[in-house]
Amino acid sequence: MTTGRVSLALPKRYMTEGKSLFRRLNIPPASSERDSGARREAHEGNAMNDELTPQPESAEEEAPAVTETATEEITSATEETIPTAETVQPAEAAEVPAQSAEDSSEDFAKMLEEKGAKPERTPRTGEKVTCTVVSVSSEWVFVSFGGKSEGAIARVEFADEGAETRDETGRPPVPAPGAELEAYVLAFRDGEIHLTTRLSRREQSRTAIYDAFVAGVPVEGRVAKVIKGGFEVRVSDFRAFCPLSQIDLRWPKEPEIHVGQIYPFKVVEYKDKGRNIIVSRRALLEAEMVTKRDEIKKKINLGEIVTGRVRNVQSFGAFVELGGVDGLIPVSEMAWERVEDPAKILTEGQEVTAKVIGVDWEKDRISLSLKALEGDPWSSVAERFPVGSKVKGTVARLTNFGAFVNLEPGIDGMIHISALGTEKRLKHPKEAINIGDEVEAEVVAVEPEKRRISLSMEYKLQEGLGSLPRTGEVIRGTVEKIVDFGVFLRLPSGHLGLIPNAEMNTKKGTDHGQMLRPKDEMDVKVLEIEENGRKIRLSVKALVRDRERQMQKEYETYKGSDTVSFGTFGDLLKASKEKS
Repeated sequence: MTTGRVSLALPKRYMTEGKSLFRRLNIPPASSERDSGARREAHEGNAMNDELTPQPESAEEEAPAVTETATEEITSATEETIPTAETVQPAEAAEVPAQSAEDSSEDFAKMLEEKGAKPERTPRTGEKVTCTVVSVSSEWVFVSFGGKSEGAIARVEFADEGAETRDETGRPPVPAPGAELEAYVLAFRDGEIHLTTRLSRREQSRTAIYDAFVAGVPVEGRVAKVIKGGFEVRVSDFRAFCPLSQIDLRWPKEPEIHVGQIYPFKVVEYKDKGRNIIVSRRALLEAEMVTKRDEIKKKINLGEIVTGRVRNVQSFGAFVELGGVDGLIPVSEMAWERVEDPAKILTEGQEVTAKVIGVDWEKDRISLSLKALEGDPWSSVAERFPVGSKVKGTVARLTNFGAFVNLEPGIDGMIHISALGTEKRLKHPKEAINIGDEVEAEVVAVEPEKRRISLSMEYKLQEGLGSLPRTGEVIRGTVEKIVDFGVFLRLPSGHLGLIPNAEMNTKKGTDHGQMLRPKDEMDVKVLEIEENGRKIRLSVKALVRDRERQMQKEYETYKGSDTVSFGTFGDLLKASKEKS
């Protein structure tokens, strides 16, 4: 006896839940052919269910065996909302009005809302989702995501059974039920959502590559060789082109290092039915950096200690990669001592630990420091180099105004050009000292707040010398040398004094080299002593004037006396000069 049946228009969401329930009950999947046939039948069934119309009973179809427990769970899950053939009589079925699929979906959505549930958004093609593994079959890994949404990932994307680590092709181990993984929505086929972790080289076909291009899903490719303008990339059995600028975030200085490497690529162009494919690795790297930026902002704060790898070294500093962003170590922050060549401190690929001393996310600038991790050597410099102490160091560099002497790492002292310990006037420190010379100097001033130590070598000029003459004292010295601006005289104490031309008591323009010779002796008057004897100003004119005044006084004294006449004052002065 034939009994009438009623086909109810159910939303596709509910049909998907039915499939999910079979998977959770570990019902064995059908073979490839039967699975494909089942999908076609499900697709046809979905089309037929677009309208709610009574159907006569057809021949019973063969269905997979279901255990008693499974039947009870299915019945329990559906008996509240789905009327069965026993509850709906043929007469009643005939009176059920036809409903459109849209009306049915609205009624179902209203029913979900009454139960407190909200309709879920269907994921977009190419969208990245976090999935939870539900079950694993020989061909598919079934996952759920976004609440009750479910999909399938091809089993071939994972390593063979029993593998605990990635295989030689880079495929990860098969995830266990309950494990979480990230995947991309690849396509919607036969009412099911197909996902992929990425298209590996083993299962890529022209159709799969096109799907990846449309969905924006990464594909796996091997860099075959360097060609003009870029690289030839083999994506499965298909040839693709990757421009030089798209193989990495920065322009590759040595393109050959990428040859033979297997990378994920994004298909940015697909033309001529797959005969013209352009891929980019840089697009994926940039997208990854954007997703990591928010996480990095939380980790990188002022004063934090970070670890990274040196990406590039320039004359002004070194760039350090910090897991998605770059930080700069200025050359002044590499060490407390002066760094002439940053390449001698850091090399590309070197792992470094530094302190964050500046963050500007608006300009994407992160300043790092190596020396900040070390103690500041200037903090106790006054105790280690007290004023008046003698120190030794190496001449590090010369400038027009003096020489810098390295006393210890990070600590330099400066000897002014006037304190280099020479008796002659210098135009440049190189006339008295050279870079690399070991010198001894005296500390004359320490300013830790300005990071300055003033040194002097003048004390050496005073070693072995006698007492300084007094100002106004008349002394006899020996001509040391004659220069354009005067005559240098070696004094009895060993000090060197200068008689300027204006103090020689001669006519302007007189050539003193014609009048005097080295070793000649002269009487002079000390006019001025400066810089602890470094500068002694002498005068012949002052001595002559003093003597003239003295004789004038003597003449006036004896002029009014009854003693024998001295003659005129001129005669007396002439006699005095002849005597001297």
